[in-house]
Amino acid sequence: MKKYISSTLLIIFIGFFNSNAKENIPNPNNSNNNFRIIAAGCLAATAQTELNINNVRTTILAGGDMWWDLDNAKYEIPSGSDRHSMFAGALWIGGVDAGGQLKVAAMTYRQGGNDFWPGPLNINTATIDPDECTKWDKHFKINRSEVEEYYDRKVLNDDPTYIIPPSILEWPAHGDQTQGQDEFLAPFYDSNGNGLYEPYDGDYPDYNITGTNDNAKLYGDQTLWWVFNDKGNIHTETEAQPLGLEIHAQAFGFTADNEVNDMTFYNYKIINRSTLPLNDTYFGQWVDPDLGYYLDDYVGCDVSRGFGYCYNGDDNDEGAAGYGITPPAIGVDFFQGPLADPNDGVDNDRDSIIDEPGEQSIMSRFVYYNNDFTVQGNPENGQHIYNYLTGKWKDGLDITYGEDGRGGSTPAKFMFPGDTDPYGWGTDGLITSSDWDDPEGWTENTSGNTPADRRFVQSAGPFTLEPGAVNRITTGVVWARATA
Repeated sequence: MKKYISSTLLIIFIGFFNSNAKENIPNPNNSNNNFRIIAAGCLAATAQTELNINNVRTTILAGGDMWWDLDNAKYEIPSGSDRHSMFAGALWIGGVDAGGQLKVAAMTYRQGGNDFWPGPLNINTATIDPDECTKWDKHFKINRSEVEEYYDRKVLNDDPTYIIPPSILEWPAHGDQTQGQDEFLAPFYDSNGNGLYEPYDGDYPDYNITGTNDNAKLYGDQTLWWVFNDKGNIHTETEAQPLGLEIHAQAFGFTADNEVNDMTFYNYKIINRSTLPLNDTYFGQWVDPDLGYYLDDYVGCDVSRGFGYCYNGDDNDEGAAGYGITPPAIGVDFFQGPLADPNDGVDNDRDSIIDEPGEQSIMSRFVYYNNDFTVQGNPENGQHIYNYLTGKWKDGLDITYGEDGRGGSTPAKFMFPGDTDPYGWGTDGLITSSDWDDPEGWTENTSGNTPADRRFVQSAGPFTLEPGAVNRITTGVVWARATA
């Protein structure tokens, strides 16, 4: 396996895709798994939009989940190949209030319900009207080239034949203040500084078109922007109390003549509209990667890079929908995490500096689970999801170093780090990569695990989520293929 590892950001492992990827198997612990009583409130998001600017073609949903169409995998790479490398993914967020009440918001396959709904919240009450949810059940898709043309023809040359496209005219720069929404939503460049979005007067979605706008908040050569919340209805996915979050999201990609052409990125501006703090908070990225035959997956992580990845159990992606010989691997990189608590005495970004100003929490936990309903399987409620976010199994036992992560003596923050944890960050220095007998380190392969339908969660925390706090997290999906 070591011959597939490169020293670059892209870590090449062996993997393959299978069109039979699927969501959770039926839950034997719940005789009526798909029934939930839903309160009067927002309906589940229905919008689906394709991000398709480069060598990836993937579907983004408006309810906090992505990479599928509610039935099938929709992370096609190479674009046009009918080969897919992801099945589903979503944000997971959880914490505990001062009274000990667990609050969690998460999505998986919508088999049990939803925890996220479209639209911005009332900034004073952290509520939203169902009609507003329906109104915001959409993505705002724009290409940077459209804005570049606008700047050239409208702003610089005032071309009388130029017609401003709907993507710029309908940009959701402002919330509806009669609904108590934030005055400013999707980022825009305000050419005259008057606080109003006026595309006929030189304002445009906030790309750094001029090269001088270093504070631009839109990214990529194509961007999908949307807004969602966790207060539109009761949480039927986790059956947990809501947090009061409003999330401004971007999915974006770049066209390039290098590996970036095979990547997609996700930026979340997470606003706490609640009036109470939340302790021991974790933000997580949940991933269901399916490379090839979905029962033949391995997963692992690179601790130093904050990177989780999936590869498969053999080196030939057989089958009509497979990638063939030397199949790809795929992973998720935590580029930007939430702000760490000031003066917490922890090196949250593992840069050997403690409590520097603006310190971020990068990937601080990496766990995997199987598509079953054992204590190492699919979560069934908010407590299970929070346990995974904090590096525990469903029954609350610590994940431990070695073998399949259960039953050992040393708690482990990162499962299957291979040889990427030379300082023992995952075990508070008790075990380092050099302590593993095999030079490959602790991996599923060296542990003798049987490949299976894996899911993984990489999370950042713990930290205190203060009322009104704004955190930004950015993740990127990296795909690469071995050459030999």
